[in-house]
Amino acid sequence: MITRSFSSNKKSFLYCLEEIKEQIEIKCRTFDFLIFSIHPSYPVNDINRSIKKVFKTDNFIAFHAIDSFMDNEILEEGVGVYVIKFERKGEINKFYIDEFNKINAFKTAQYLNENKDKFHLIFAAHKDIKVNNFIENISKELNYYPINNIAGGVASGYKINNELRTMLFVSDKIIKEGIIILSFENVKGEVGISLGYTPYGITYKITKAKDNKLYLVDEGKSFSYMIKKLLKNIENPDIRYLWYVPIYVLTDKNSYVSAIRTVKNIKENCVEFFANVKEGHCFKLSFATYNELLASNEKIANKLIKKLNNPEFSFNFSCIARQYVLEEHQKDEINIYTKTFNTHLFGFFTFGEIAPGIKYKKLMFYNNTSIPLIMKEI
Repeated sequence: MITRSFSSNKKSFLYCLEEIKEQIEIKCRTFDFLIFSIHPSYPVNDINRSIKKVFKTDNFIAFHAIDSFMDNEILEEGVGVYVIKFERKGEINKFYIDEFNKINAFKTAQYLNENKDKFHLIFAAHKDIKVNNFIENISKELNYYPINNIAGGVASGYKINNELRTMLFVSDKIIKEGIIILSFENVKGEVGISLGYTPYGITYKITKAKDNKLYLVDEGKSFSYMIKKLLKNIENPDIRYLWYVPIYVLTDKNSYVSAIRTVKNIKENCVEFFANVKEGHCFKLSFATYNELLASNEKIANKLIKKLNNPEFSFNFSCIARQYVLEEHQKDEINIYTKTFNTHLFGFFTFGEIAPGIKYKKLMFYNNTSIPLIMKEI
């Protein structure tokens, strides 16, 4: 498998594509599949039509991303593309759904169960907490072990004309709520989970919660009150300050869990997170410096390369909150991956990450996490 990444930041989406096509023709000549990252500022209705016009293929998908990874660089505004050319028996199949509900979760799980020998990339369109619930419902229906062949992320964007642009694009379809799965056949793949946060202090038990809202811990203590105290002496506090101290989930009823939950909002009676929290789970407050996050990236990257040497494909799903905590060291994360994997890297800063649990017994939804993966054609 041959991979390359290209980008353009022209103001016109069509001009971006034409510049990228010229780059591909010079460097690659031909391709089998294209994965596009597209800044949400470009007109939505032009995307599928323009890609098909310029590249004359249906072998592509696209997703919104505020910032995407192009080898050692971060593309802040523009269009990026990951070009894939198979050299042996590799193939990519597409599967997608355009509504988050239990029936579609069952269909998706059934698809994954039937294709457990393939390696799957999941791209999700953002729809508040629904995407987290959808992933949990899929996980309940998966019937194989270990679940070590799935990784993904939620498209990132913002509102334009009161429309949230965290969308997906496939063929003639614009997906505003749903997922696309790219299933790689005849490849070996490995996925890693890089946290980097260290839990500190008291262990709390969640005693009242619903979806992504945490109300009470321990014997009726208001978690909202506790979090407000952390910001008490800070003038004009920004909610993102709390991204440095997310909660670190420790256990649930079935298996060990290591998952970060990042604060989204503080209300009078609850704290909202970017993903679900559940009654009965325990957690600690955690903290990380950029050095600790990068050390975790390096540890996971070295672990992956020992399992699969000489990879030909590498991807990183990394959280927007992690981007904030890394500060001016954001490029260091992808530099670690490109140096360790020695291949062209693609990916983006996400609104949530999808990957196996630590013990590979379930599929989980993460926050403030980097999910690197590598593949190699067989």
